Amino acid sequence: MYTCAFIANFMLCVSQFIVNPLVATYAGVLGADSVMIGVISGLYFGVAFAVRPFSGPAITKLNKKYIMLAAYALGCVVNVIYALSNGIPLFVTARILHGVQFAFIGSLNMTLASDSLPPEKLGSGLGLFGVGGAVATAIAPSLGISLRAWGETLFASTTAGYTIVFSVAAACMLISIIPCLIMPYKPLTGAELQSLGKWYKNIIATEAILPAVVVTFYSIAGIMYTIFMEPFAREQGIGNIGLFFTVYAIAILAARPLCGRLVDKYGTAKIFFPSSVLFAASFLITGTSRMLGQVLVGAALAAIGYGSAQPALQTMCMRSVAAPRRGVASNTNYFGMDFGYFIGPTIGGFVIARTSHASLFTLTIIPVFIAVAIFAIGLKPFNERVMKKRLGD
Repeated sequence: MYTCAFIANFMLCVSQFIVNPLVATYAGVLGADSVMIGVISGLYFGVAFAVRPFSGPAITKLNKKYIMLAAYALGCVVNVIYALSNGIPLFVTARILHGVQFAFIGSLNMTLASDSLPPEKLGSGLGLFGVGGAVATAIAPSLGISLRAWGETLFASTTAGYTIVFSVAAACMLISIIPCLIMPYKPLTGAELQSLGKWYKNIIATEAILPAVVVTFYSIAGIMYTIFMEPFAREQGIGNIGLFFTVYAIAILAARPLCGRLVDKYGTAKIFFPSSVLFAASFLITGTSRMLGQVLVGAALAAIGYGSAQPALQTMCMRSVAAPRRGVASNTNYFGMDFGYFIGPTIGGFVIARTSHASLFTLTIIPVFIAVAIFAIGLKPFNERVMKKRLGD
């Protein structure tokens, strides 16, 4: 099950990272201003956030394999709609449907991976699971930019380049259905379903609220790189910005498996605090960059910081609950991620409209500091609650 979930998640990430870095520029091509670009970019995550009260209980209580097949099929349809978009209304429609898909697929992948791992290997297993996303991050953004340029040249049309990108993303989602079909899956027993209670008790795991809130502020910061890096490079006159994503991915590829093992050995806190320092430093370096070399240093620091802290927080979420409720914990984690990814681009759009892309990256150190403060204040009560629950069980 772990292998099939890994492959499907890898193809999902390729599809997403081909598309996401180009959403802002394509919205501009279709006529959106800077504020509207931020709103459209974040809409995907806002919709996912709104749908999670329904997707969380469904993922926890229903057949996960069937939900997975439906969600990946929807992803294929969404990218076809992107490809057909010739104006803001249809593009926004695709963005909304994409958000619905993400509400199910993100937490579902993490839940399936967690369910196939022994408790003592949860951190290292989730860290390794993130390697697929890291590899996708390495190849997909540059691939997307190259496909767009090839399509523009071949058809002598700006929109044709984006159509090619969205078509390839749709093909990736179609391929991802194959591992979903062959994945072995054992549904929950009647007793396990009974223990989960009514549907509304499976929307949010209160035990996992602390890491989910921290993830919110981390996501506000992290999404700035995905959405605004290409416009920042154009503003500063920095070429070959696709290398940012390549360096980011190589660094995160190295950091994630190691981080998972360190979390299993030393605990979340000893990984989270130094990782946050590196993540914050990346924004200061990037915001003051005027050359590609400086940006790439920022990319490496961002990847090591974010790539180490994120699996640590995910492991913290999943360990806070009993195994049958991991779907609820995963959904809680994605509540935080979705909300951060939703409001991040909107905040970024307003900041850019009043300052610049460079100032945006420099100011993004603020949500990282807020995340660290919340984690530091809440860690002791969190550990006490988890320990009390384990003793009670």
